[in-house]
Amino acid sequence: MKKSFLFSCCMVALSLVLGTAVQAAEETTILTGKVRTTVTRAPIVHFNGVVDSLLVAPGDHVEKGQPLLRYTLQAEARRNLQREVNMGPGTESLRAQVLDLTSQLAQVQAQRNKARTLAASGLGSNKAFGRLEGDVQSLESRIELLQASIAKSQGNFDMRMNELSGYFDTEIREGMPLPQYLYLKSPIDGYVLSVSPTMNPGATFEAGYTPVSIGQMNPMLIQVPVYEAEISSLKVGDQALVEIPSLDDKSFKATITEIAWVSNEMDVSQASYFNVELTIPNPNLELKPGFKAVVRFTLK
Repeated sequence: MKKSFLFSCCMVALSLVLGTAVQAAEETTILTGKVRTTVTRAPIVHFNGVVDSLLVAPGDHVEKGQPLLRYTLQAEARRNLQREVNMGPGTESLRAQVLDLTSQLAQVQAQRNKARTLAASGLGSNKAFGRLEGDVQSLESRIELLQASIAKSQGNFDMRMNELSGYFDTEIREGMPLPQYLYLKSPIDGYVLSVSPTMNPGATFEAGYTPVSIGQMNPMLIQVPVYEAEISSLKVGDQALVEIPSLDDKSFKATITEIAWVSNEMDVSQASYFNVELTIPNPNLELKPGFKAVVRFTLK
């Protein structure tokens, strides 16, 4: 009887120890972060312009190359750009040099051929022939270099015209009058996240301005700082539970996709935290950039 009682006590004690061990082996840590897009792009306008019409609104789905903003050039910008188109590649002087050198080459080649014939018959010197042969090669090299410069200038001009064709959404050729409107286009497929409140018809802006931001929203990302003592318990591919207070604490499953190798605090007197990035599927676009997220990790 006594042995049975002792055995029961041992089993109870063992179960308490095992329960404590399991609890210690699997703990939950709760952290908070903000939901953000996987990719965000803010296309730049390349000229001083005037807004004609904003073509999108926040929340609109857009495709790569879709116009976001229609605008016109400010007066000085139009004059400068029209001058650039009218001037063309600017290879006239180089082409004139090629013509002059080609004429000189023909004369020197004739002299070289004559000197070669005389040298072969013994009536002329090989030295004179060699000198003229060197002159021919020198002229040919100079012509080749000029032609390469012409081709490079023409290629650069053609690329510039192709670039301008994208801005104006129509083919731009040398010397043609520029169309009235230019278009800012989306660089990616995604959703309009924000539009500058100053983008009203007639408003002016400077080159380099970013009036619209575009983001890809499926999947979404969350970054949270994990304490140094807990970071070794996590690995890429682990699952976490994410609750969104703004959506009545609705839960989402997330996957760890990246763990920082360097702490965001290197001061020895401060605690070290490592950024952990999680990916969350968002097919119904319920999650919005900036939502607060409560992330629950199970530490092993």
